[in-house]
Amino acid sequence: MARHRDQRTMAHVEALPVVSILAGTSALALALRPSLLGQLDARLHSLLLPWLDGKSAYEALKAVGKLLICSFSLHRVCGVVRGPGVKAYVIEAAMPLLKRLPVVQKQLDESRKSVRSDLARTLLKDLTQPRDALPERGMPSEELLALMRERHALDRRYWADGKVTGAIYHGEAEHMELVGRVYGMFAFFNPLHADLHPATRQMDAEVVGMTLRLFNGTDGACGAFTTGGTESILMSMKAYRDWGAKVRRIDKPNVVVCATAHAAFDKAAQYFGIELRKARADAEQAVDLRHVRRLIDSNTVALVGSAPQYPTGTVDPIEALGEMAARHGVGLHVDCCLGGFLLPFARKAGFSLPHGFDFSVREIG
Repeated sequence: MARHRDQRTMAHVEALPVVSILAGTSALALALRPSLLGQLDARLHSLLLPWLDGKSAYEALKAVGKLLICSFSLHRVCGVVRGPGVKAYVIEAAMPLLKRLPVVQKQLDESRKSVRSDLARTLLKDLTQPRDALPERGMPSEELLALMRERHALDRRYWADGKVTGAIYHGEAEHMELVGRVYGMFAFFNPLHADLHPATRQMDAEVVGMTLRLFNGTDGACGAFTTGGTESILMSMKAYRDWGAKVRRIDKPNVVVCATAHAAFDKAAQYFGIELRKARADAEQAVDLRHVRRLIDSNTVALVGSAPQYPTGTVDPIEALGEMAARHGVGLHVDCCLGGFLLPFARKAGFSLPHGFDFSVREIG
């Protein structure tokens, strides 16, 4: 994923850790003027003394305990209302209990058996010479190639003559044959050792450069080549987590995404200890900006938008998310899932786009 930081936004946050400066300034002020601490103590004393007047030490401790419990409960309720909502929270809390009911368990068992049966019928029908151990003797080359040709024909059977979305990147047989030949030429070269494979290193840089130009990257933009969309999301989320820990001293980071975002964001959150806050989708299946705004807090390290998102192909309002990210001094990750490489050509093809999506939008990174 190519990365870019607008100098007006993230850069100023990195240069000026606001929270650390305010904390240091407050500590310095108290150290230089002990009277401030005394005034604060007197203020707290005047507030708490009437409330605790006439109570024994035990009653006072019990009152403080009740206050703490009420405060914690209120914090949890506010988190539920601000996050998934009361209805979703109640359903999620009640689901484990409902699954224990005999009638529900019976239905779940029947559903599992049906799923297993369907999977077995689908996945086991086209096996060719199945084996689960290394053969005692090696297979002759011609016999191996014959088996591979048989399996190649099987893997083309269900899509070559029809239409499949989101599974096959089909560029006609001639193009696919060319790509296969190119892959074969470099199959055993390791890009990790760039000094041994200068041509592989060059092609890596050229693909990144072409992508940056395609998505209007500036001169300061850069990128990294990954193995696919999931790894791109994982690396981006790790980068935001590390940035939050280093610059903001955030030890419990969260990232705000839409409920329609790619499943790899859930995987990244589990891998890297990030709280994933999911905003609702609106009637058009784009992210609800009002809900996003409510989910952001001081531990937020990034917002996520999709252009387009996987389930329905809707483009999230990237410009509005960028303005929100800039206002809070956090990054914005735009996931260009299936269809993302079509968007740069959409306007030239005569299509109108509801939102911007590339590096021309402030704070994308």
